[in-house]
Amino acid sequence: MPLNTHQPAAGRRIAEIAVFLLVLATFGPYVVAGVRTEQLAVLLVAALAVLFRAHQLAHAPPLVTLLAALSGAYVGLAGLAALGEPLAGVGYQAVGSWAGLDNLLLPLVVLVAGYLLAVEATDRTRLVRVAATTLVVLLCLNTVIAYLTLVGSNTLNELLPHFWTNDGGLSTAESAATMGRYSGIFNQPAEGGVMYSLGLLAAVYLLWRRPLLLAATGLTLTVGGLLTASKIFLLIGLPVALWQTWRGASWRSRTGSVLALAGVLVVFDYQARQQRSQIGGVLLDGWLNPQDRSGTILSYYTASRLGEQSTLAEAADLVLTHSPWLGFGIGGIRVPYDSSWLEALVMAGVFGIALQAAIMAVLVVCWLRTRSWAEPTAVRLGAGVLIVLIGGSLGLPTLTGNRVTTVAWLLIVLLLVLPPAAHGERDPVPTASPTPHLARVPS
Repeated sequence: MPLNTHQPAAGRRIAEIAVFLLVLATFGPYVVAGVRTEQLAVLLVAALAVLFRAHQLAHAPPLVTLLAALSGAYVGLAGLAALGEPLAGVGYQAVGSWAGLDNLLLPLVVLVAGYLLAVEATDRTRLVRVAATTLVVLLCLNTVIAYLTLVGSNTLNELLPHFWTNDGGLSTAESAATMGRYSGIFNQPAEGGVMYSLGLLAAVYLLWRRPLLLAATGLTLTVGGLLTASKIFLLIGLPVALWQTWRGASWRSRTGSVLALAGVLVVFDYQARQQRSQIGGVLLDGWLNPQDRSGTILSYYTASRLGEQSTLAEAADLVLTHSPWLGFGIGGIRVPYDSSWLEALVMAGVFGIALQAAIMAVLVVCWLRTRSWAEPTAVRLGAGVLIVLIGGSLGLPTLTGNRVTTVAWLLIVLLLVLPPAAHGERDPVPTASPTPHLARVPS
């Protein structure tokens, strides 16, 4: 029996528009300092979704409820730890409660809003395709923006600060550009690396049956990812996308994809070596030849986040010395902690790390369960998304980072969450549809 077959066409269209707007807003500018278009869009969609579909939350699957409970507990624990003066005697100032609240609360809001949008959808594949297509198109445009920034567009130089911080200070993106790292509208190159990783996986999912279009799109996204000089993209996103392309393609397409990727890497590295070149390919060459660098491999590939003289050790030592169990609260502390795990330790202590591990474990269980009802293309996309988010968590708070959060959690909801009405049933696949669907015919 088909699920939710009486969903009005208007409701389906509204869900698609909402998904489109959420991804689009992720690429939007800051409205004022500290407030992004993304935040406003998420709150608006979530408010409307709760207003009209809140009754669906009572029937949410156990794993969805568990995810929401763990995320809520994370926010609550960090808020509890912030009571009083957690940084008294530490000698450092807090980053700010608003920034911490944004990082920790946004995943929960997107989870609830995305679930309510998808719960009555008779064709979840369409929502996935809307999200994936929007993401791929916007990232291709961002590649153009990043390249124009590289060649010195004065118009973009005046416009892009509104996307980075909009507070008048020196942004991370401006500092990164001095190292040959160009990420377009993304303030942190690592954020751009995660987004390009997700975008490349989305392109493989959408276009695996159209090799020429996949090649053109994939090369554009690969160039954008390389311009960020993000190791998350180079070491995780790009290999996973290549593996997924390899699994679903013919030998001709496999050979072509490998040769195209090798060509891009060679040309990129060659251009970077030219006199007065501003491309960060010198970094790429160093990553491909780590034996020429000092320090351990672990230290080199994690930008000294791990290994000898870890840049994250200072924050970890402060927490473990002054407040190991609860951390310093939702306001954080003004020292580098570019890691999901260290962010959890800083904001909620050892309990925060346990909650972060539990959230990721639940996501893996959700993916394992999709293998019984989802199409292989969707299962592979879900696996790729989790590999990027979990693997990248060592170098960036991938589940809570600016701009990354909304897209990541929206894909998690659309790919990994089974509608509550299922009760063991599976969605039918219309035989006339030429596109891959997320659900199979019941056995």
